[in-house]
Amino acid sequence: MDSLRAKIRRSLDRDRDLPLRARLAKGARYMTSMVLAHRRLRGCNAVGVRARAIARPNVQNAGKLVIGDDFVANSTFAPVELVTAAGGSIEIGHRVRINYGTSISARGAVRLADDVSIGPYTIISDDERDIADAAGRASAGETRPDSASIEIGEGVWIAGRVTILPGTRIGARAVITAGSIVAGEIPADVVAGGIPARVLRA
Repeated sequence: MDSLRAKIRRSLDRDRDLPLRARLAKGARYMTSMVLAHRRLRGCNAVGVRARAIARPNVQNAGKLVIGDDFVANSTFAPVELVTAAGGSIEIGHRVRINYGTSISARGAVRLADDVSIGPYTIISDDERDIADAAGRASAGETRPDSASIEIGEGVWIAGRVTILPGTRIGARAVITAGSIVAGEIPADVVAGGIPARVLRA
C-alpha cells in the first residue's frame, strides 16, 4: 500500500501543471487499468500486486505464464501479446513495463528479470518460426529448430521494433537501440544495436 501511495504522490507532483480535468481523467484511466488488470490477464498462472493492463492484451497460455508485482502492459494502439505453447514458460519479474504491439512467445522458456522496459512493436520469441509468423512471413514447410531459451537481465531497456532471437542473453542494465535484431550474448551495462546487434558503447 505504501508503494501505491508513493506512486500516486509522484504522479500528482509530475502532473501538477495540468488542468484539473486532465488530471482527473488521467487518474481515472490509471485506476481502470489497475482494477481490470487481473481480468485482462486472467489467462496467466499468477499475476503480482498492483499490475496494470492498459486496454486489453492478448494472452494465450497453454504452458506457464507468471508475472511479478507492478507490471504494466500498455495495449493502447495494438495489443501486447503473451503466448506460451504447451510446455512453454514466460516468467516476468517485478516492475516490468511492456509497450503496445509487443509480442512475447515461448515454446521453451523466456525470462525477463526485474525492471525491464520494452518499447513498442518488439518481438521476443525462443522459436524462429514464431518470429517469422509475427513478422508476417509465410513459414509453411519450414523446419522448426529446437527452442532456445531467452534471458533478459535486470534493468534492461529495449527500444521499439527490436527483434530478439532464440538463445539470446542480454546482461543487466544493457540498452538495445531501436530496430535492432539481437542474437547471442549482449554484456551487462552496454549500449548495443544494429542488424545484428553489436556493442556500440561500453
